[in-house]
Amino acid sequence: MLIAVLLVEKRLLSRPVVCLSYYFKRHRAEYYVRLQTVRDEGDWEGWLDFFLRAVAEVSPPATETTAAILRTREEYRAKVTEKLERAAANGHRVMDRLFDSPIVTVATVRDSLNITTPAANNLFHRLVNIGLLGEITGYARNRRFRFEPYLRLFEEPEETRP
Repeated sequence: MLIAVLLVEKRLLSRPVVCLSYYFKRHRAEYYVRLQTVRDEGDWEGWLDFFLRAVAEVSPPATETTAAILRTREEYRAKVTEKLERAAANGHRVMDRLFDSPIVTVATVRDSLNITTPAANNLFHRLVNIGLLGEITGYARNRRFRFEPYLRLFEEPEETRP
């Protein structure tokens, strides 16, 4: 993860979409050997070869995920525009924030949009109805909602879970 953050800082990536941690975890033994070999023998070439293999393996899925995020964004922007009618502007503002914070509460949206609690609840009800949000607490009060279609893009398929 630190590598992705460093690449963002050096402006080689705009966001940390390439996650090498999973690759390193799956190749843990080689990862430790490569690090130790750099420490003991200064074998940076071996480390770079390992690192670049990781980048080559994780980049295509990261590209696919990025494309899926863009498709999801456009699909739900269209749904918000079509289904929310006059409330579409606020629906778009909520959706735009969800890409950075995919779990929200009525109170945080109410405060960020400067709307009443009933208006925020109505907006959430409509966003749940179009499938943008899913309630995750089961409570009547202090409910939290998650941006279901977006978070699903990052879930690991069951067949690859350990």
